[in-house]
Amino acid sequence: MDGAWTRFYKLSGREQRDFLLGLLLLPAVAAWLRLFDFRSAQRTLEKWCGDAVLTDQHGDDAAMFAEAQSATRMVDAASRRGIVHGNCLSRSMVLWWLLRRRSLPAHLRIGARKTGDGFEAHAWVEMANRAINDADDVLERYTPFEGPVTGKMVAQK
Repeated sequence: MDGAWTRFYKLSGREQRDFLLGLLLLPAVAAWLRLFDFRSAQRTLEKWCGDAVLTDQHGDDAAMFAEAQSATRMVDAASRRGIVHGNCLSRSMVLWWLLRRRSLPAHLRIGARKTGDGFEAHAWVEMANRAINDADDVLERYTPFEGPVTGKMVAQK
């Protein structure tokens, strides 16, 4: 246990905050998705983004991707250490929310693939058409639904 606390205290303030938010939000998002539906969870998270203004012009791309990778590591660590590990959708929704709060151009993506007689869906986060919390070949493994998924888009019938 001492090793985990030592590692936590060596993190930057932002990384500590991301980890703690992940610990809190992963169970909340996972429960919301089980009790209600995706559309409701997405709309609620969009409201919690506050005054963040999403822009695709974010200055330094290297710094933007480094920040996104750091947040990804913290959400993954929270998933491993927390009481709820979450699935790809809940982890991606939490990461998407963290990045959107910082006005980073993060997009939640959902894709699918056929597996034998079944169907498999997967969620990930993209920035500048690059998977942030998944392998680079995610687009080869899954066919994404058209465009990033938003609560407003899902609400349309």
